[in-house]
Amino acid sequence: MSLRLLALLLLALLCLGGAKKKKAPKDEAGWKEKTNEQGKVVQELKIEAPSMTEEDQYGYKMPDRYKCDSCRAVMFHLDEGLKKVHPKSRRMKQWEYTDAFDEACRSSFEGYGIKLLNGENTLSGPGLVHKESLAPGSGAIQMGGETWTKRLSEACRSIIYERMGEDELYDKYREDGGLTEAVCFSDLRDCSEGPAVPPKPKEAAPAEKPKADKKKPKKEKKEDKIKITKEPKASTASPPKSSVEASSGGDRPIDSQTFLRSMAVRHGLTAEEYLTARTEREWEKLTIAMAGRIFNRLADSEPNESCRANAFGR
Repeated sequence: MSLRLLALLLLALLCLGGAKKKKAPKDEAGWKEKTNEQGKVVQELKIEAPSMTEEDQYGYKMPDRYKCDSCRAVMFHLDEGLKKVHPKSRRMKQWEYTDAFDEACRSSFEGYGIKLLNGENTLSGPGLVHKESLAPGSGAIQMGGETWTKRLSEACRSIIYERMGEDELYDKYREDGGLTEAVCFSDLRDCSEGPAVPPKPKEAAPAEKPKADKKKPKKEKKEDKIKITKEPKASTASPPKSSVEASSGGDRPIDSQTFLRSMAVRHGLTAEEYLTARTEREWEKLTIAMAGRIFNRLADSEPNESCRANAFGR
């Protein structure tokens, strides 16, 4: 009987020793195992979110730090848009590829935002591939919204109609057999080869010298009263404005020629620059360029939505 009890005790000790040496299986999904305060084994996953700067949150202009990735995204969707509608046996007409460009800029940029990758905020979305290195037990989320869709749409129109030209862009598509991110490196220079240049360190502000506590001698009061004489104020009348500037200010109605002269002067051109004869296509391109300049001026001068609403509601 005693031998039987001894054998049972030895078997129990062996089972306990094997249970202690047994290791928990590794999780292939990146979860990290830890023991909580109650002694239970739990799994945790650390999620990293980007920190939004003021430039990231407000305005419709794409921040300069994302201009390379935004150009790559634009080329990806322009290439896709042309390939969907391009005839197999002929060159597209001008109005055909212009419509394809407009459609791509209008409806292609859903699902974009910024993500924290390798410690830096990075534009993320369809067509953008980044080398991603996440620590075990961590993940990253993307913060997007309508603001990024509008910024990419505006960047798309700017590349086509202001910086490169729709005809030149279509010729590039025909020559290379498609539009790739190489355009952003060689033609637009929005991207550069090699590692990114680190920002310059901020110089430490010089320490302020302690001000000497010197007591100024008090001035003796003069017994004689000083007579104050009023001098006539200088005339503050502003110089007369030019005819173009005077006619463009205020809220009173003006005709189209006066408006075009005013816009030309604001854009640094001669007053008659926008009144010269042009073809119908040239007028369309000029109108789009003027609209882009007006939009950027209003976006820079009016920071909130209420100001923009008042400006367009006049």
